[in-house]
Amino acid sequence: MNYIRVKDYVVNWEDTMRLPDSDMDEKIKGLSVATQLGARVPTGLIILPEAYRAFVEEGAVPKGLGAALASHLSDVERRIGQNIGIFEADKPPLLFSLRCGDKNGGVRLPESLVNIGLAQAEGQAKRPDAFAGLLQEEYAMQARQFQGSLLPGAAARNPSHGPFGSAVDELLYYIERIYAHFQELEQAGQEHFHRWLIVQQMVYANWNAHSCSGRAYTRNPRTGQADDFGKYLMRQSGAYLNLTPLERKKDLRELRNDIPEAYDQLKAFFVELESYYRTPRYVEFVVEDRRLYILQNTRGSYAAR
Repeated sequence: MNYIRVKDYVVNWEDTMRLPDSDMDEKIKGLSVATQLGARVPTGLIILPEAYRAFVEEGAVPKGLGAALASHLSDVERRIGQNIGIFEADKPPLLFSLRCGDKNGGVRLPESLVNIGLAQAEGQAKRPDAFAGLLQEEYAMQARQFQGSLLPGAAARNPSHGPFGSAVDELLYYIERIYAHFQELEQAGQEHFHRWLIVQQMVYANWNAHSCSGRAYTRNPRTGQADDFGKYLMRQSGAYLNLTPLERKKDLRELRNDIPEAYDQLKAFFVELESYYRTPRYVEFVVEDRRLYILQNTRGSYAAR
């Protein structure tokens, strides 16, 4: 595949819609379509596969990647009007997630990281209130899961670090280990996966009583009917969806009563999605203070004939 060559290896989220469709990772393509359809998609940036190719050639994260990340994240700060990792009384902090692209077939890719920017230099992002504590717990849990998902060589690479001086330092630390994981996969003969990385603004399903995280299909995969088919957790981040027993998750239809504005937005988005794709879709979402955000839009399936 001929990847687009971008000198700094990074593309703003808004620019992904101008990438050739044949080059795009499925997750990125799905979020690009969601943006085109008018859904709220958290802003961010894409690290192109070219950065990984440079890592293989140079034996280290390419030198220009840090400067590119710093420039793009500064642009996000300017556009949003917040500084990374700083808590304010009336709004959630600006933090980021880092995740790989598609999980194609049975290829084992590293777990996502959340709340990047929280673990910066001493004192910058520390606050002794309940919300900050929740974010720190999530970060620690995801960091442990990330470490456990790495192949041995990647897990052992650069194992220790002091406090991160910036969100860029933090990103580079994790990117290095993800790329080392990719390299081990290739050496084991597993080639069928994408090398895109997604850095995306965090939105908070645990911000207040009108917030939640969930997963849903645009139609019931068992019957093919356009029923409410999905689960969500009130005031809990997506990091806990896999860890929560099924009986403690709420059925999607209950969202109509819990956060009716978000339910209506989600159902309208489902109609737009199926009109665009002409096929069922799988969606991951967060509601932050009644506002619906789409985090993933990928292929769905159903058993009906």
